[in-house]
Amino acid sequence: MPNNILIFLRHAETKVTDKFVVSKWILTDKGKEEAELLLKSVLFDDTEVIFTSNEEKAFETAYPLSVRLNKPIIRDEKLNEIIRDEGCYFSTKEEYNRNIRLCMENRNKSFNNWETTNHALKRFSKKVQEIEKNHTEKKILIVSHGVVINLYFAKILRCIDNVFKRWLSNSFCDYGIIQNGKVLKDIAQN
Repeated sequence: MPNNILIFLRHAETKVTDKFVVSKWILTDKGKEEAELLLKSVLFDDTEVIFTSNEEKAFETAYPLSVRLNKPIIRDEKLNEIIRDEGCYFSTKEEYNRNIRLCMENRNKSFNNWETTNHALKRFSKKVQEIEKNHTEKKILIVSHGVVINLYFAKILRCIDNVFKRWLSNSFCDYGIIQNGKVLKDIAQN
């Protein structure tokens, strides 16, 4: 068994805007401060490998840690959030949340030409399995997104039907920890 410690970190706060598709949203000033605050946490001190999604907000969240730890960031699109750019621009958080709820409560159905959440979970899970397979006894940071991380944890904890409620309980920069397929710290705030 690989015996890795996987830390799943949700990216820092993003700016909601209808000027860009969701995957191009960037960190707010507060989000940049949140990413810098991660430097004070001893949780990440002995991180050996850093993965992020291809989305800039995940990369920007991990970047200060990668500099401090002198570790490169491995970006991978399989760690991206649910694919959600086609035909959708959101000007408010409420509009975005409404669409997320529809996707999470109807996991085999696409809304607004988005990827289904079941497909996103399968893609994300396969990448995490690949990361596990390629590393042994490492502390690995995976900076990604609220929907896919919550789907992954809900699958492991066998509570997938409550995934939207779990996602709502999250804040930016929340994290969860998994080792040997067991959740040591849940990302959801119960």
